[in-house]
Amino acid sequence: MQMCPNCDSVYDESEYTRCPYCSGELGYDDDEIRDCPECDGIMHWDDEDELWLCSNCGMEIED
Repeated sequence: MQMCPNCDSVYDESEYTRCPYCSGELGYDDDEIRDCPECDGIMHWDDEDELWLCSNCGMEIED
């Protein structure tokens, strides 16, 4: 996993050569984000693993 220094989003560097969020390849759905209780970062819903994942600290929360 790689953290983008510009937007602090975490992405898989084996799938993307640059940050897919900054480049516009991927976007966040406002309905699928919430604040991280651990670091006040942004948590995004991961459909594949069915959990919330913080793009800042990597914390995972099952819903």
